[in-house]
Amino acid sequence: MTQPRSIHAKLSIAGAIVAIAVATLAAPVVAVPQTQTAADEATLYSSSGAESSFTAIVASTNALSDAEIADILFMREEEKLAQDVYLALSELWGSRIFTNIAAAESMHMSSVETLIDRYGLDDPVDNNPAGVFVDPTLQAMYEDLVATGSQSLTAAFGVGALIEEVDIEDLLESIERTTSPDVAVVWQQLLSGSQNHLRAFTSQLAAQGVAYEPTVLNAVVYEQMLSEAGQGKGAGARSVGGHGGGSEASHQGGRGHGQNS
Repeated sequence: MTQPRSIHAKLSIAGAIVAIAVATLAAPVVAVPQTQTAADEATLYSSSGAESSFTAIVASTNALSDAEIADILFMREEEKLAQDVYLALSELWGSRIFTNIAAAESMHMSSVETLIDRYGLDDPVDNNPAGVFVDPTLQAMYEDLVATGSQSLTAAFGVGALIEEVDIEDLLESIERTTSPDVAVVWQQLLSGSQNHLRAFTSQLAAQGVAYEPTVLNAVVYEQMLSEAGQGKGAGARSVGGHGGGSEASHQGGRGHGQNS
């Protein structure tokens, strides 16, 4: 079965994680008021019910491709990765942003689970507890991300931004691969959420005096994702994917940056 193209990026994601740790450990930790915009954004994102609206889209009359099935199963665990990391960091640092965005990730997981149920797929999450994954790459990522985020609050915010970058890249690629309207709607809605979460984490880093630099996404795509965050422009991803080979080249450029960090 075809695996998401960006899986090889995750195999080398340790370089990006190390870069985050080195850059953020040296940064002074500044108390961020809970009334700050980024914290409010996180609350807004976690309470949004937009993820449930895709259920009105009828199932595709055609069988899912192997690539679509692989994307659905992988995304189910990837959203669990985000949720579980944020819950671990929330418990460690007591920052509301992690709790709120973890709640949003749980909603994302439910959206993907609905696709799994709709198409009769085997759920890779099943009853697995927090921090346990079927995919060995995601298992290793979870352990590395929690370890890095445990080093400082600033490093934890950097981990959050990195997770959302990875999510965005995978969703952009999944959108390009699907021909099923209901699957496409779910990916677009998850993309919108990840854009919002990315902006929330980078805003927290900015409040700490840290200018976040993308390590997975191409700089142009990264800026587009931030500019569209909160504007309900998840569909804008189609214009990125619509560049064909240029889109993949931009993703590769982002991955190269992360690997050289």
